[in-house]
Amino acid sequence: MPGHIGRQTVVLLDAPLVTGSYNKQVRNWGSATETEVRRVTVDYTGSSETKNASDQTVTTARAFLPPRAPQVTAWMRVRWQDRTWEVDGVPAVPEQAGPLSGQVVDLREVAG
Repeated sequence: MPGHIGRQTVVLLDAPLVTGSYNKQVRNWGSATETEVRRVTVDYTGSSETKNASDQTVTTARAFLPPRAPQVTAWMRVRWQDRTWEVDGVPAVPEQAGPLSGQVVDLREVAG
C-alpha cells in the first residue's frame, strides 16, 4: 500500500515527432514538453536484476493520477523521484471507471 497517497508530484514528458535517418519518424526527447501533475500516488510494483556480461535492473511502478489530470499515452515518459520512467503498455482509460477516477499508468525503468 502506498505511504503517500495523493501526495506525490510527477512530470509528464511528451516529445514531438521529428524526421530521423532514412525519413523515419522518431521522438525528440531533447525538446519534450513537461507538464507537472500533483496529487499523484505512485507505488513500486516490482524489480528484477539480470547478471550477465552486463548487469541490468528493471524496476516497475504504478501511478494513479487524479481526476482531470492530462491524459497519458503509451508514447510518453514520466519523471518521478529524479528518474525518468517509460510508460509500460497502454494506460487505462479513466472514463471507463467513472467520473471520479483518474488514469492508471504502469511505469518501467531499465538501468544498466
